[in-house]
Amino acid sequence: MSPKLYVAFYRPRYGNYEHWALQLKSDGLSIIFEVIGQHPQFERDILYVKPESSKSFAGKTYVGTISDSDIQMVKEAAESVAVDNETVEWDCQDYVLELLEQLQEDHVLEEDDEDYQEAMKELKSRRGAIL
Repeated sequence: MSPKLYVAFYRPRYGNYEHWALQLKSDGLSIIFEVIGQHPQFERDILYVKPESSKSFAGKTYVGTISDSDIQMVKEAAESVAVDNETVEWDCQDYVLELLEQLQEDHVLEEDDEDYQEAMKELKSRRGAIL
């Protein structure tokens, strides 16, 4: 199975904002890249679990398929995207969007890929507080 990227959604941990994380899924491997906490104490977190194992899991959306050689680039991008504890409005959703943007810049994800475009359209529609 080729590695796949998903954005996992969880019921709000704090306030009324859905929690987002990026999942890298490959043969027997599931890695979650996220930020946890609240402003101004967000922290990067990497978990080796399936998002479905969380009681707060609310679904996920497929972003795209990557090559085995891109797995390390995803890990490096997750470490390089800044955790912004200065901007009051910044949160886990921004982290995921910035991480996807970084993966696009690194040519791990292709801007013109239909699956990626559909995922971005859905993410932009879900962005923000839950109504």
